[in-house]
Amino acid sequence: MPTAQRVYAMLDNQSLWNTAVRCHELLAAAGIPHAIIGGVAVCLHGYQRNTADLDLLVRKEDTPAIRQVLTDAGFIWDGNQVEFRSESDIPVQFVLAGEKAGKGSEVSLPNPGEGRIVKEIEGLPVLTLSRLIESKIACGEGDLRRAYKDWADVVELIAVNELNSSFARYLHKSLRPTFRDLVRRAHGE
Repeated sequence: MPTAQRVYAMLDNQSLWNTAVRCHELLAAAGIPHAIIGGVAVCLHGYQRNTADLDLLVRKEDTPAIRQVLTDAGFIWDGNQVEFRSESDIPVQFVLAGEKAGKGSEVSLPNPGEGRIVKEIEGLPVLTLSRLIESKIACGEGDLRRAYKDWADVVELIAVNELNSSFARYLHKSLRPTFRDLVRRAHGE
């Protein structure tokens, strides 16, 4: 299976990969905990998928320092879109630890400073597979417009990682029924 870096090169989206690496280097050098989530995390966990932006999980108390670090490095803040833009115009969006993972969800986004929820893949910090699947399911349950995309990501992660229903034990109990249903669907049952 090709690496995520190779996938983005094949998709002619090296700017996204370079932005992910650059953001990680800057935040790590500043000692700011962070984790990649969203489409880039899905690709890092094995599903070859393209995306247009970089989503980072951060702590709310770190946002002033993040703004300073990225501004000093040449990223441009777009207040209308509430995101930074890299020099190559890649949107960099932040999701805050402690916020609900989806509208009405019982699940809160984890703290990227907790080592057990972050895994290094290809030199980048990314949510573990269980926390990524949790966030995707919770987000989809809270917003029908996102459900199809987020749940499609989960189905593909189930397939490429050869997950079965027993993986549900690693997820928040409120999400287990949806996960088991997606496993059945992924396996054509």
